Amino acid sequence: MAHATSSIREGKIVRSVLRTTLIALTLALLPAQAIAATPQNQSPSSSALVAPELPQPKPQKAERPDRSGALTSAANSCATVRSRLDALAAEGQKTVACIAPAPARKPSAAKVPTSYASALADRQPVPLPDWCYDLSNGDGTWYHTRSEACSIDTLSVDVINIPSGELVGQIYYQTNEFVYTAHDMPTWGHQVIIRMYGGWGQISGTKVEGAATCDGQCTLSEANVDFPAQSVSVGSAPWGDALPTSTATAAGAIGEAKSTMYWVFTNPSWTKGTDLIGSQVVVPVRCDNATKGVTKAGCVFKDYAPVNVVSLSGLYPNYARHIQDAQASGLPGAYPDGQPLTRQTSDTAIASNRTAACPQASSGGYPRPAGYSCDEYPFASTHQGAASNRLLGRTFNWCQIPTLTSRTGPGWSACMIPANENTDAGRDDLRVFYNENRVLENDAFYVWIVQ
Repeated sequence: MAHATSSIREGKIVRSVLRTTLIALTLALLPAQAIAATPQNQSPSSSALVAPELPQPKPQKAERPDRSGALTSAANSCATVRSRLDALAAEGQKTVACIAPAPARKPSAAKVPTSYASALADRQPVPLPDWCYDLSNGDGTWYHTRSEACSIDTLSVDVINIPSGELVGQIYYQTNEFVYTAHDMPTWGHQVIIRMYGGWGQISGTKVEGAATCDGQCTLSEANVDFPAQSVSVGSAPWGDALPTSTATAAGAIGEAKSTMYWVFTNPSWTKGTDLIGSQVVVPVRCDNATKGVTKAGCVFKDYAPVNVVSLSGLYPNYARHIQDAQASGLPGAYPDGQPLTRQTSDTAIASNRTAACPQASSGGYPRPAGYSCDEYPFASTHQGAASNRLLGRTFNWCQIPTLTSRTGPGWSACMIPANENTDAGRDDLRVFYNENRVLENDAFYVWIVQ
């Protein structure tokens, strides 16, 4: 018995450390783009050069699961309960609870916890991003970014008297679901908060508890599911979460998975509580240990094309200006309406793109002004690089490459920019963007130039 108690305690400690690390990595107070915009040899808090706070790309709408169909087919859905009143009475049932879909209700942001930091405390849920409340209509639609996904649904618990079929109580509630990943951990979090906003009748003393599963290339131990029985009332926020881990962790591995949270309502005055109702994240989590230049496994939502945000007033103004002019001339990659770029990871192809766009003067290419180096767009590390359209090069009047002319449409662009800025932008912006978004071969992405 002592050994079992010790094992449970150790499991809880390991889970607490895992969750704390995951939240700290994923939901840091600094936006990921701001961190990515900070040079590697400069602390994010350094006052020597401060990158501007960058706007965040819009989350993407996924789909609304057919929850009503699932509820209708459930063994104790309200429709099923009402169709079996006589049989249930014969079984001795007197009061049965069931889950029913409810009219969508625009959600309001939860008041607690007030910050991501507070979520690190024991038994505190991670707050949903503001955009989740802004976008959701409470109809179960999922929205997601490269690293986060959320859904808010509106449901009810109906309490039915047997055999009369009379409705003797209801709980009106919303589920606040949140799935969050980390770019350098093969574990992700899936959380659901049950927020009761009204009710009546035979519902006092109701509790909710739950479980979780994971489908695909993943594993989920019992120790990494935390959804104990908690009281349900207006103003309370019972919740549970799970921490699945990908099995795609070997070098070169890539795997996808989806996690599902389940919950069930019970009450001592009901003969039978609700059956488990489940909600699976509709967009797959992709984990890999195949991102070029990265030695750790990590996870993202692959269906969201990430956006590299670069500021004209930030650390790389000439680099940003060149991309802005190149996109305005018709080259791909502009967010949100352009054709995306796709990553190229072959060193040979990258070198070919770079040579095609920026040949050395010694090989008949462009002379480099003192202190400047040649910058190409689309990036050499994309399939849209210069080698794909060798004859369609262009430049701009401030770029110091007189042998190239201006043009519009498909092709590529070259421009002389300060050498240090060019190096820093590639190392501290583009490479960090690739790594933190786990951009694999052929993954689509955009570049957003902002003021």
